[in-house]
Amino acid sequence: MNWDNLKVLLAIGRAGSLTGAAHALDVDATTMGRRLTALEKELGVILFVRSKSGFVPTEAGVIAIRQAEQIEAHYHQMTDQISQSQASAVGVMRLVGNSWTMQRLAMTGMDRFLATNPGLDLRLMTRAPSARVSGEASIQMWFEVPPEAAEYTVTLGQVPYAVYRAAHLDTPPANWVAFFDEEASRPIISRAVERLSKSTETMRVTATDASVLVSAVAAGVGKGLLPMCLAKGRNDLVRVGTGRPEFNRSLNLYLNPDTVGYKRVQVTVEWLRAAFSDAFGPSG
Repeated sequence: MNWDNLKVLLAIGRAGSLTGAAHALDVDATTMGRRLTALEKELGVILFVRSKSGFVPTEAGVIAIRQAEQIEAHYHQMTDQISQSQASAVGVMRLVGNSWTMQRLAMTGMDRFLATNPGLDLRLMTRAPSARVSGEASIQMWFEVPPEAAEYTVTLGQVPYAVYRAAHLDTPPANWVAFFDEEASRPIISRAVERLSKSTETMRVTATDASVLVSAVAAGVGKGLLPMCLAKGRNDLVRVGTGRPEFNRSLNLYLNPDTVGYKRVQVTVEWLRAAFSDAFGPSG
């Protein structure tokens, strides 16, 4: 039986759709459908039925998913035991977070980290999975997100923010650009900008990624509260004001409780802790 087809079975069962499963496995939906058909033909049963809510497993599908989960768990256990016997970490390690935080990490010692762990397959993801996968070695890295039940939380540190404007402007603009996520349960940055804004100033542009805001501020669209690590060293940005940062955000790691003891998870956490100051400190 093809393991890739079993992974498709699990992904569809967890996502409830071909599109969501395809995103989780980073393959196109046509390939997902073809592999599902191949697995159903091999087993001689229908594993899912389509409904208005998505793909719903049949009774045979529920049994197949349960068995595939056990195979997956044994696979992860085998990989981790091999890793424990090696001098370096081995296996897939998923790291999930904002686009700009992933970019900062890619620029800060990631090459040395991977050179030290040649058997590690580091997968950076900028969208949280729809469901936590049991036995999957994964770390999520977010700002001010409540942990899920039984999830381990590790605070990396405080990321400083300050107000910046475009260097080609003589004075700070009255307009603001700011981070805003309609799905965020804690709009902390929006409240910080409101606190810093004057009554005569207006919010003109919002975005869900800090790197977009940096580009907008540098172009003169408005001033913005930006991570200092993204602004430091740029000739096209000038800080408005001096002294201590106007704002700090707590950057946390959220660890899958099933895999928190895996060597690949532990060495990745150690690297993230060691890289934090260079990646996210004000000196960048």
